Amino acid sequence: MHIPFLSFLSVYTMLVYIRMAVLIINKMKQSLIAILMLWSLNLSAQDTPQKIADQFFSVYQMKGANDAIDYIFSTNKWMNESKDQIENVKFKLNSTLKLIGKYEGYDLIVKKTVGDHLLVYTFLVRYDRQPLRFTMMFYNPSTEWRLYNFSYDDSLDEELQEAAKAYRLKENLID
Repeated sequence: MHIPFLSFLSVYTMLVYIRMAVLIINKMKQSLIAILMLWSLNLSAQDTPQKIADQFFSVYQMKGANDAIDYIFSTNKWMNESKDQIENVKFKLNSTLKLIGKYEGYDLIVKKTVGDHLLVYTFLVRYDRQPLRFTMMFYNPSTEWRLYNFSYDDSLDEELQEAAKAYRLKENLID
């Protein structure tokens, strides 16, 4: 009688071990699926110039010009060597911002590309007193977009006035 009882315990123990192994395998599968999903999200989350620009303006609105400038320049590791120039951009921009009032938003003016690896965005950045133009050039040498150049100016109105002069109008152009 003791032998069948021992066999029952052995079978029961073996079933418990099998059940534990199945649970472990299922947990491993779930972990593997979660890891693969996170990895694929990371691949698809590759920052595009549009995402970088959107994040720049989000930081600009929430935290101010200095943090936004720090963010956008941080997308390019080579800019770390230009800290003095970055501080100069921040100083000049903040000096300008004191004169033009409250930030009201931004609009894309133009997006231009040169092949698949160089892209320029120009934005109209609206303030209470007058607009500024922000120009962001992005470069992708192989797999990652980064800021290549950032500038701003307040001469957009001069260019619009020049473009509206009679000799520039389409009907006055010689074919």
